[in-house]
Amino acid sequence: MNNFSRRGFLKALGVGAGAVVGTRIPGSSLLGVAHAATPEPTSVVVIFLDGGINAIFTGADAFTNTAFGVTGNNVTAMGGVVVDNALGQAIPQGAQSRVASIGVRHGITDHGNAQRSLFVNGNQSAPLMLANAIGGNAAIKAAVVGGNSLPSGQRPAPVGGVSLQPIQDMRATIDAIAGAENAPNVADRPGSLKGLEAATAMSKRVTEKSSRSLTSVNEGLASAIETVKKPVQPFNAQEFNTAYNLQGTAVNNFRAKMAAAELMVRSGTNVVIASDQGPWDSHGDTTGNNVRNQFTQRIRPGLQTFLSRMVDGPATTGRNVIVALFGDFHRSLPGSDHQANVSALVIGKTLKNVPKGKTDNRVGLAGGSPGIAALWAGLAGAAKVDQNPFGANPHGDVLA
Repeated sequence: MNNFSRRGFLKALGVGAGAVVGTRIPGSSLLGVAHAATPEPTSVVVIFLDGGINAIFTGADAFTNTAFGVTGNNVTAMGGVVVDNALGQAIPQGAQSRVASIGVRHGITDHGNAQRSLFVNGNQSAPLMLANAIGGNAAIKAAVVGGNSLPSGQRPAPVGGVSLQPIQDMRATIDAIAGAENAPNVADRPGSLKGLEAATAMSKRVTEKSSRSLTSVNEGLASAIETVKKPVQPFNAQEFNTAYNLQGTAVNNFRAKMAAAELMVRSGTNVVIASDQGPWDSHGDTTGNNVRNQFTQRIRPGLQTFLSRMVDGPATTGRNVIVALFGDFHRSLPGSDHQANVSALVIGKTLKNVPKGKTDNRVGLAGGSPGIAALWAGLAGAAKVDQNPFGANPHGDVLA
């Protein structure tokens, strides 16, 4: 098949690199139940604040009446874990007993190095290692919502056959889940499956010759085939759109990223990455008011909706959803600059209120605090993987 016709065929099917969720496959659904290698379907959702995270969101009580504008009246106490109200008020009451913090003493103060290092383990992608360890049969095991790469532009190589799929529009997915009728010029599910399998066969010779450059095409086709095999599940698109206050289907703001994350979690995706490129590199924000206001406006609405739907209440029955919030590094004192450490706030039913990420009043972590690999080992422990790919978990004390 020549290049023009092959490209046209793939385009007609709606298949491209990382375009699985945007593929026009009416009647298909991503809401199949994944039979994971973990005790129950498990998803780890990583929320990354690109630029840094003020420690008021991981251990605010270290600064009461001394720094970053923290008082006894603008924090939420969840056992030993105390965070600023801008975040605390996003966490449902029923989930507040399942919040921990994990400190990461990475020793890095430049953005690019911190962002790259936080998402790798050795020479492999840490999120993909975790997704591979969680296992299961989801069509998409790892996804980044609202972009096509990890922080700092990383596009990692697959790990154990698990690749990172970008989710940038929800229209076709919502239509498919809601049971939209087939358009006259769109194939039904059996026809789509045959077409996808034919595209894979016809492209095999070319993709084998250029396996490195065409990796994303192979991954997209494989994920699309698995997606169209999944059974249709009930889904109320109107209720979903209302819950997240969606004005469209493009994943172009944080509310939409959290909405897309819910779709991925309900599909059985093991790891979801959602980054926010807000004003988190907050030099000079000595009162913390800038990040408080930005968190309240940008992050809290979508996060609160996601947590109330996926981490609290009936959604936790038969499903383990873990949310981890962190950034490049903490903000230092006195100028809210770059501190050579960071902490993650971790929320989920396998956690308990242990403040291992609380800093001192100068934003320092205790000597001997573990590094980046230990953070991912802790997340893998919370996911209850059979074998932890990051080694022994030094954060077992945060697990319920």
